[in-house]
Amino acid sequence: MDFEHRVIDPDPPGTENDVCLIVDVDGDGHNDIVIGGKEGESNIVWYEYPHWTRHTIGTARFEAGGVAFDITGNGRADVVAGSDWGHNELWWFENPGPPYEHWPMRLIEDGLWKYHDQAVGDVDGDGEDEIVVLSQQSEVVVYYDIPDDPTVSPWPKFCRHTICEGLQVEGVALVDLDGDGALEVVAGPYWFKRHGDEWERHLIAPDFVLTCVAVGDLDGDGRPEVVLAEGESDPARLAWFSGFPDWQMHLLRDDLFHPHSLQVADMDGDGRPDIFVAEMGLGGNPDPEMLIYLNRGDGVFEEVLVDNAHATHHAKVGVIGEAALPSIVGKPYHPENRVEMWLNKG
Repeated sequence: MDFEHRVIDPDPPGTENDVCLIVDVDGDGHNDIVIGGKEGESNIVWYEYPHWTRHTIGTARFEAGGVAFDITGNGRADVVAGSDWGHNELWWFENPGPPYEHWPMRLIEDGLWKYHDQAVGDVDGDGEDEIVVLSQQSEVVVYYDIPDDPTVSPWPKFCRHTICEGLQVEGVALVDLDGDGALEVVAGPYWFKRHGDEWERHLIAPDFVLTCVAVGDLDGDGRPEVVLAEGESDPARLAWFSGFPDWQMHLLRDDLFHPHSLQVADMDGDGRPDIFVAEMGLGGNPDPEMLIYLNRGDGVFEEVLVDNAHATHHAKVGVIGEAALPSIVGKPYHPENRVEMWLNKG
């Protein structure tokens, strides 16, 4: 595989950047990039394809996560993201349309603390999308109905529904694990099944902690498997789990350094989902690895090194420009500060 490393912004306004999204902000049919950090003025921005012109969205203090989708129903992608440890704000930023500068900032919630990861999908079966949120400091997994008037701040308390309490996790995915047509919630090493108004908790990996999460049909059996990377650990494990609901672990690595980037996507165009993972630097990892595990079928993966010179954090994969295959967009967390891309040239 051939990836070309490019720096999109050598000096972004935010520091300790957490939010990283690949999404078509301006509706031109090409994906743009959203980046948000903990510190700095105008520290959540979007970069416009193809010249990566930087535009301001707003200012806030962010934790890792974020999700982009159309909250208002006007066809434009809005952005949801939450605050870090010791802060209690979960926001959404309303896409204003042309010229796409300084988005209205709306408060969803101020009753929970530290929001690490969000996802969107119809988790309660009502035919409408909800926002699933992990609040680490409050140790809850919740979801929000979108109110009729989403511009109200904060959203009404009846919009929030609890999936689980007493659980501090990170990494979330919404997927139909059991094939019944309803979405289950994978949060960290657990998965949750809805029964009416109650949620039943199940364990995937008993001793995995603070994990990144990704899902996909990795072995071609028609059912999704779960991938976990211990994103806050050194050494850290990367493994995929098959055989729902009993879950057999397939260990890929057990010596990674804070692999806080994890995605499943077909990176080489052969029709099989591959696994992307990347290490952080944090000033203590001189050769951070960015890896793709190419899916060779029948549960066999081939490790391919993309880069070992640039640390990254919460990186995402997605199609950029005219490239046919997913590229990689990321940013180091600390001490370096830049926004960069690895363009997939096939």
